Amino acid sequence: MQPRSIAENGTRILQAAYCSECSGYSFPASVPGCGHCGAVPEALTTVDCNRPVQLLNVITVHAALAPGLSVPAIIGEIELCPRLVEEVRIEAESEAAVPPGTWLVPTWCEDADGGSWVFHPMPEKAAPSQGDPA
Repeated sequence: MQPRSIAENGTRILQAAYCSECSGYSFPASVPGCGHCGAVPEALTTVDCNRPVQLLNVITVHAALAPGLSVPAIIGEIELCPRLVEEVRIEAESEAAVPPGTWLVPTWCEDADGGSWVFHPMPEKAAPSQGDPA
């Protein structure tokens, strides 16, 4: 599996790995095998995840739990792909500004460690309605 993490226009693409053996998803796309069934990398294909996702849960972290994490930090849980819940960093004024149900979009942010994905709230007018597929 060769992840294609940069689009033709030079922007980063958030990707996960899809397993043809168990239909599970793993993150990041460069995993050495399926995180669900252990299938070999050849059974995985990359899928693009550059779409709005809905925030499931949110918390403000006041301790640097990961290298390079500036605190306080807003951390949320999202369903990146079906049955694949990930914890992500959210850029917002406060936890109150991004309650569960808020639609978020991923943005690649360069930093001293090479970069990471940060999620930003979508403007309310642009957010998908509850019945729309994300």
